[in-house]
Amino acid sequence: MKPDIKTLALERKFGEIEKAVYEDRALIGALVDTLSEKNGDVRSGALNLLSRVGFDYPSDTRPHLPALIALLDDPDMFIKIDAANAVGNLGFSFKDSAAQAAPKLKLMLDHEQSLVRQEAAYALGNIGFAHTDLVRDAVPRLIRMLEGGDDDEREAAAHALGKVGINAPELIRGILPKLVEVLEFSKEATCGGVLFALGAIGLHYPEEVAGLVPRLIRYLDSGHPNAVKNAVAALGNIGSGNPDLVKDAVPRIRKLMDSTDIDVKMNAKVALGRLGDPAAM
Repeated sequence: MKPDIKTLALERKFGEIEKAVYEDRALIGALVDTLSEKNGDVRSGALNLLSRVGFDYPSDTRPHLPALIALLDDPDMFIKIDAANAVGNLGFSFKDSAAQAAPKLKLMLDHEQSLVRQEAAYALGNIGFAHTDLVRDAVPRLIRMLEGGDDDEREAAAHALGKVGINAPELIRGILPKLVEVLEFSKEATCGGVLFALGAIGLHYPEEVAGLVPRLIRYLDSGHPNAVKNAVAALGNIGSGNPDLVKDAVPRIRKLMDSTDIDVKMNAKVALGRLGDPAAM
């Protein structure tokens, strides 16, 4: 007997729903149906679960993406935020869905609430990583967020610009001085996006960021996972084109292979692989 997804959702038993959906992904449709409920907690719980399931099984979630994209227009700001997160995690996999979502997300960059602007930026970054042409016209707006937003907005904008810049470095090469300026007053908790963007530029123009390498290395000892994982990624990107530039970072990156933080550990392994270090094997 199949579980009653609607009843479980109304009872906020999302752990049970998650287990059931992962065991039988045909239940994704029933989970999507709960998005029509009036209760915001039910809808948010469903969206967060769909974001996780869809990230692992995008093809199974693809038929339901129009329903998620429609929620980007929802008047409830928290639903908009959760929908943007879900669409950013899932929609970038499919260009047709990304093309439907991108215009709505761009409008959200001018929402009155910072949290909405932040989530829209993250989602556009994911789309831009896969389909640069769909977000090219949003780059100037993201740069303005980098210049005038609060700490969390700058983090989101910088991370989005970095994602776009991985495959289209010409779009962000000119903001290098601005990124350095933002880094001057960014806290370790909100500097990850800037570090990631610096690495995106360094992937293609390593010599232009060579002078920042000692500073990036210092972040490896910061103890803050967000700063550490993004500094590692940046150093790996910079060193992939010129390993000598980051050779002093290698011993510290090797130590991070023993980190208990899975993202730090994974980024360390990837970075060492980019540098051709045997520790990554």
